[in-house]
Amino acid sequence: MKPLQGKVAVVAGASRGAGRGIAFELGSAGAEVYVTGRSVKGETTDNRPETIEETAAGVTLRGGKGIAIRCDHTKDSDVKELFAHIEEEHGRIDILVNSVFGGSESSLPSGEGRLFWQRPPEHWEAMMVAGPQAYLRTARYAAPLMTKHRQGLIVNVTFFMKDRAAGNLYYDLAMNAINRMTNGMAKELKDYHVSAIALCPGWMRTERVTDSGYGPEDGTTETTAYAGRAVAALASDPHVSNISGEAVMVADLARKYGFTDIDGTQPLPFEG
Repeated sequence: MKPLQGKVAVVAGASRGAGRGIAFELGSAGAEVYVTGRSVKGETTDNRPETIEETAAGVTLRGGKGIAIRCDHTKDSDVKELFAHIEEEHGRIDILVNSVFGGSESSLPSGEGRLFWQRPPEHWEAMMVAGPQAYLRTARYAAPLMTKHRQGLIVNVTFFMKDRAAGNLYYDLAMNAINRMTNGMAKELKDYHVSAIALCPGWMRTERVTDSGYGPEDGTTETTAYAGRAVAALASDPHVSNISGEAVMVADLARKYGFTDIDGTQPLPFEG
C-alpha cells in the first residue's frame, strides 16, 4: 500500500512550477489530489501552455487520482466554492499545499531596476495578493475540514535566507510574511493536531527556468519533484508536528528522510 493511499490533498497553484511537481509526487504516493489554478485547457495564463488538466492527468498516471478544478485563489468566492465541493465529496481534507505566486507574470510592468524605489507598485501588489493573501484565504477555508477531524497538514511553499534578504525587497517581504503566517497558523492549530510548515525549495528547474536554458548539467538547480518528495515525506511522518511552525529547507528534509531528486542526488540548500 502506498504511504498516502486514501489521503485527500489540495495543491493550490498546480498548473506548473513547484505546485505541479508536488502534485505529481503526492500522486506517486497514492493520494487523491485536487489540482487547482487558473490555467485551464483553452484559457491559460501568462502565455504559458501548462494547464491544471495536464497536472491532474499526471497525478493519475503516477498512481494517484488527479482532479482538476479551476480556482482563482485571490477570489474568496472561488476558494469558498472549492472547499464546499471537497467537503461535499469527502467531508475532510488531509493535506493542503499552497504554491500560488503572482510576482513573475510577463504582464507586469518591468520598472527601472531591482531596487525598491525602481520597481512599480504592481510588483508588490501581485506578490502579496497572489502570495500571502491567497495562502491565508485558502488555509482559512481548508482549516475547518482539518480541525473537525483533528488531523491535517498545511504546507506553504516559500523561501528564506538565514542571514540576508531573499532576492529583492518586495520578494523578501512577501516570503517572510508567509513564514510568519505559517508560524502563527501552527500555534493556533496545535490543539487540533494540525501542523503547518513553511517549505523552502532551492533553485528549481521550473518550466520557465528550463525555457531560459538551465539544465541538470549546470549543477545549481533541482527539479520540482525534489520539493514534491519533501511534501510526501512530511505528510507520511507521524511526528511531523515536531517541526510545525518552522521554515524548513527541502535539502535538509532530503537528508532527514532519505529521499533524493530524480537523478539520485541530494542537491544542497540554495545559497543565493
